[in-house]
Formats: sequence, structure tokens, C-alpha cells
Amino acid sequence: AANRDAISAAVFQRFSPVAWGPLSAATPFYYAQLQGQYAHNLPQAQALLANTFADADNDGYLDAEDGDLSLRIIVPPWGLIPDVAQLLQDQWRQLGIRVELVSVATRSALFTEVGTGAYNLVPWYEFGADPAFLAQYFSTGGTLNWTGYSNSALDGLFVQAASTNDPNVRAALYAQIQQAIMQEALILPIRDYV
Repeated sequence: AANRDAISAAVFQRFSPVAWGPLSAATPFYYAQLQGQYAHNLPQAQALLANTFADADNDGYLDAEDGDLSLRIIVPPWGLIPDVAQLLQDQWRQLGIRVELVSVATRSALFTEVGTGAYNLVPWYEFGADPAFLAQYFSTGGTLNWTGYSNSALDGLFVQAASTNDPNVRAALYAQIQQAIMQEALILPIRDYV
């Protein structure tokens, strides 16, 4: 398993660079200053978790109020999503977090599972030539805003960005939007899909 993980990680890194924010580096108005802002740092993550959680029952998982500290990830079958989900599960295991992978067979099944609200993460990728598509995920009432996140300041940035043609103004607005998305941890960027 360790060899498989090393091979998978090497393939992802070579053909799909690490993602640092909600947009691909190839997307217009990508905000490059996010690169490295949330770099992988296992010891720091362990130290931060140790400030709040402990493994009192010595089962290898940190304890939460209702059992092990755990995450539930919905996993559709397309692309490399199942492989990436397995890598995440393995990495979070090192942190003492139990991860349940919930496989769904179709897009319809994914939306049904999302409708239950019983999940922490949903792997998803979107293709678009204009970053305006971010609004459907992160604006109040966005069609794919599965978290229900609502922030009037962010909504205002989306409206401003959509209503201007000035590329410099749009770049500044989308930089603010990307920073807000990352600061609020609304997305866990994994890889820059190539």
C-alpha cells in the first residue's frame, strides 16, 4: 500500500500540480499569491490538533465529543477522485482523524447524498474559462453552494466582478474572492487538474 501511495502521489504531482486555491493556475485572474500559503505541514497540523483533541482511549484516533474525530467524504467514481480520496484518508489517518469514504455511483446519487447534509467534503472539479463560475459555489444561494455558506461581503465582490469589463478591476476583485474563500476554508484544493 505504501508503494502504491508513493506512485500515486508522484503521478499526481507530475501531471497535476498542487492546487493552492479555488482556481486553476491556467484560469484568467488566478491569484498566484496563494501559492504556498497553506503548504503541507504534518507536524504543524498535529500540534494544532493536539491543542484541542487527545487520544484518551489509545485507539489511534483523536477523540471528539461523540467518538473518534472523523470526517465523511462523498466519493464519486469519475476521474482520479477515488484515488485522491484514498490518499486523503491515509494522510488524515496520520493525523488521528478517521475518514469514512462514501462511494456513489452516479452524478444523481452524488446529489442525493449531498441532499442529506451528512458529509464533510465532496470532491468536485469544475472547468471554466472565466472565474465567474465560483459564484455558484460560494455566493449566498449559489446553485452548488452545498455548505450553505453566506457572506454579504463576498456576495458583493461577486456582483462587482460580474458587472465590470475592466480586466485590472476584475483581477483585483477575483484576488479578494480567492483570498476570502481560502481564509474561510470553504474549499480544500488538492490538485490543479490538467
